[in-house]
Amino acid sequence: MISIYKEQSTVYIVAQHKLDAKDYETLNLELTDHIKTHPQVYWYIEMENFEGWTASAYWKGIELNLPSQEHLKRVALVGSVKWQEQFIEVLLPFSKAHIKFFKPAEKDNAKEWIEKNSKK
Repeated sequence: MISIYKEQSTVYIVAQHKLDAKDYETLNLELTDHIKTHPQVYWYIEMENFEGWTASAYWKGIELNLPSQEHLKRVALVGSVKWQEQFIEVLLPFSKAHIKFFKPAEKDNAKEWIEKNSKK
């Protein structure tokens, strides 16, 4: 399951349990809409009780097709180190964005980091 909240130029996502293809479709739509209306986009992803994703969701994630990847400036990943490499692999199309990983205990630091330039 995925929850999405947007504030100014930042998209906040909480990924819980196991993600499926519909979660990625929702994510792609929300990010695409946000990128079209904001010149710079910041993305906060929190993995809470995260169990991974279905095979179809994994491939949907790799195929995220956003209108302009240059708009994505920072990505903060909060979660278990177990998922760090896999999420980074899914986010490789956003390689121009600064991607930083935070442990669950560092959630507040992650929000500060992602919001550092997003409200200018």
